[in-house]
Amino acid sequence: MKTHMLQQLRRKSFCLFTLLMALVACQAHAQGAATGDAKPAQAGSRRFLMWKVTSPTTTVYLVGSVHVATPELYPLPDAMESTFAASKVLVVEVNVKNIDSSKSDKLTQELGVYGEGDSLSKHISKPTSAALDDFCNKHGVPRETLESLKPWLAALTSAVIAFQQAGEDFHLGVDEHFLNEVSPAQRIDELETADFQISIFSSSSEQEQEQFLASSLKDVNTVKEWTQNVLAAYVAGDDGKLRTMLETQFEPRAFYKRLIEDRNIRMAERVEDYLKGKEQCFVVVGSGHLIGDKGVVKLLQDKKYKVERMTP
Repeated sequence: MKTHMLQQLRRKSFCLFTLLMALVACQAHAQGAATGDAKPAQAGSRRFLMWKVTSPTTTVYLVGSVHVATPELYPLPDAMESTFAASKVLVVEVNVKNIDSSKSDKLTQELGVYGEGDSLSKHISKPTSAALDDFCNKHGVPRETLESLKPWLAALTSAVIAFQQAGEDFHLGVDEHFLNEVSPAQRIDELETADFQISIFSSSSEQEQEQFLASSLKDVNTVKEWTQNVLAAYVAGDDGKLRTMLETQFEPRAFYKRLIEDRNIRMAERVEDYLKGKEQCFVVVGSGHLIGDKGVVKLLQDKKYKVERMTP
């Protein structure tokens, strides 16, 4: 079970935005459920998250993605599909269909697994350990399955297990949808590498990693309701709600800065490189990277590019 679980994780843990939201925003979904926000968006309110950015030489489209979805999300709007089809380049965070699994497995083993004689229990507090026991009991996971994992990897593993047992599908994400539709005439570019994304988690301090694990275990059993809420906000184009789910629920804050804000700066720089070229590009990244005062959209506006919100 342990080997199978880790093999699944090493591919799916690159879907950072959705896993992050699952780990830190469960309280936000509970608030949404209480106020009725989980109702599906009606056809007339399907706005999604999409922007058109123009330069003197080309146009770049920015599309927010959710990496875990349900069949009800599809079909996507015709305008979004036609814009993608007319683009020369699909740009994603990481091309999950082209990951060198042997390399990423080795790196995950080096950075996320304790050596002989060490274990997770020696590095987390009693309350976090009790929360992990509760999670394992509720989800039928032997505690020893997670004992060799460092807190950041245990956090991601618990999220993957919770999503899978709730029936959520990692293959229905918006980024993977477009990866499956790429034509021979189109090119796929990556903004980051899988190794870089792994390093974001593994380079965190032990205290931050425990906070991250504790946060992931808090209300993790409610991912089904959470998915309904985040998809409703996403389809409605409610970037304000999505931003609140990120900014107000995250623990620890320093980790959030590295995981979201610092990467936004690098992503905006890469998008600017495309804006200086001549190819029409279709950029699909986690929605959390586009929205907010420190999101990629605002960073490009600050650079005086023409940015228009689209309602496909």
